[in-house]
Amino acid sequence: MDPTDRSQPHEDVHRLLTGMYADYLRGAPAAIDARLTEDVTIFDSASDALVTGLEELAVLRGRRAEVAAEPSAPTWTETSLTVEDLRVREVGGVLVATWWLRVDGTDPDGAAVSPELSRNTAVLQHRADGALRILHLHEDVRQEAHPV
Repeated sequence: MDPTDRSQPHEDVHRLLTGMYADYLRGAPAAIDARLTEDVTIFDSASDALVTGLEELAVLRGRRAEVAAEPSAPTWTETSLTVEDLRVREVGGVLVATWWLRVDGTDPDGAAVSPELSRNTAVLQHRADGALRILHLHEDVRQEAHPV
């Protein structure tokens, strides 16, 4: 497939997102970062501040790890992340994608928790080499996971 072919943006975006979430589950931040622009901006559900760039993203990841280690932290483990209702449109040379992310997980005993649901928006761009990268990502958790 020609990486510069813009005829299938939905499939390209779906592949990027599902790959990024698979990278997240396997704990591969460098692989995630390869899907982002260096100056990416992110509204992450774990932070009120706008994250700008990969260095600030690394700081946010560090804070998330610290919070996860606290005794009061939620005690569930993410087991799958599913992109649902993905919509993609091209606007002025960029792609705007919206989707629901379903995060399934289990509690410490292995029992399923109710899924976390978030609505997401991303602005993506094909680079000169044809690679699709995320310029901006906005995550809004609408339903937090909890024991069933």
